[in-house]
Amino acid sequence: MTPNNKRSTGTEFCLETFPNQVIYFAGPDVFYPNYNETIALIKNQCENYGFWPLIPGEEIISDPKLIFQKNIQAIQRADGIVANLNPFRGQEPDSGTVFELGYGYSLGKWIIGYQDDPRPLIEKLKPLALGPNQGRLPDQTLVEDFGYPVNLMLGVALTAVVSSLAEALKMVETFGHPKKSRR
Repeated sequence: MTPNNKRSTGTEFCLETFPNQVIYFAGPDVFYPNYNETIALIKNQCENYGFWPLIPGEEIISDPKLIFQKNIQAIQRADGIVANLNPFRGQEPDSGTVFELGYGYSLGKWIIGYQDDPRPLIEKLKPLALGPNQGRLPDQTLVEDFGYPVNLMLGVALTAVVSSLAEALKMVETFGHPKKSRR
């Protein structure tokens, strides 16, 4: 609900008048068949905290350039980003999500990621540990060991990584007024 209790897509009211955090939700969830359930969960949890969610993919758009522009505009309007960083189509987070986080970071947004398994990347990928292959995957690529659950370029940019959406929203609640920087 908007401050005047009308349903909104996030574009027809002035976000500056909204008293709590406006959050852009990034992640590959839009590609899963249960996305409508995910949207309902996000909205329900945000309503409990008084947050305003900006959720990509709520409206069906077939033009990729328009999808891109709407997502960019939503990131610009948001106070910060909550991102699903679970592996998608491989062992790393969704590349579109990573782009959105980089863009949000460049704008000074706080970013909270969540993963079901937030252990360091090197532990999760279980690289070969014997002989000359120490720290390398079977394809011989080196796995960085900086203690982050994701690549260092993403790990450094994140305000925090937690293990669930609920934990991420609880952390946002501690931020207080949205105009304060969290980086």
